Amino acid sequence: MKSQDAARRWCRGIGTEIGAFKYPIPGIKPIYVDKYEKYANEPTHAAYFGEATDLPFADESLDYVASSHVLEHTANPVKALCEWHRVLKRKGIVYMVVPDKQFTFDYPRKTTVVDHMIDDYLNNVDDTDPTHIEDFVYGVEWSDFAPSDTPDESKENRDELAQSYRLATERKDNINIHFHVFTKDSLIDLIKSVNQDERVPCRWTIEATVTRFPDEIPNGILVVLRKKARKFRLSLFKQTRNKRLHPNFPLLKSARAFTQRITNSV
Repeated sequence: MKSQDAARRWCRGIGTEIGAFKYPIPGIKPIYVDKYEKYANEPTHAAYFGEATDLPFADESLDYVASSHVLEHTANPVKALCEWHRVLKRKGIVYMVVPDKQFTFDYPRKTTVVDHMIDDYLNNVDDTDPTHIEDFVYGVEWSDFAPSDTPDESKENRDELAQSYRLATERKDNINIHFHVFTKDSLIDLIKSVNQDERVPCRWTIEATVTRFPDEIPNGILVVLRKKARKFRLSLFKQTRNKRLHPNFPLLKSARAFTQRITNSV
């Protein structure tokens, strides 16, 4: 299945894409948000600041939340799922593509245990967490991660990268790594565990899953989730109230714009 065909099917209405960088999901016109205005000295595609666990949108204001190769960069994926649940309307859609470790440089690493991700949520872990630095730097297939490195350069460059991450977390700066590693089964198990855990305030219906996605670069897992509906009257009341309280609805008053790159009508 092609990325554009899948996105057009599921991502309709008003929505957001998180962390598109230079490669937005084709076929949709969301409000783009990113935690970085620039990354690797290049501007991202975002118009507003926002990250997976902290979005600049009112409660129950969006029809969809889209992300591609973002969840693994989030130290607290359960918190991200709860945040996406917050901003979605009744029966809203999460459209997420997550890399399958079997087809990326993560393949030598152990799949992240679901209980660990639940614990991260309960402990409110954020992207300054150093727990996965060693596993990421020394666990990936380095010839795929840094193909230009010679064998002699590999150890030195790994050591330097690991040290740079350690120093960043000591300063309480965010780091950008693959904190977690997924397979299709582990990703589905995570959603099921979230649904069954009373300590986690979000519930989902799994609408679709596609492996080896998309056809263009078949290294991902597409999972489409639908927010489980609460009582219609309560949801409708909240949406009506939000439109009255937030003049730029669905954006919050506190939404932070990135310079002159606001190209979305909201």
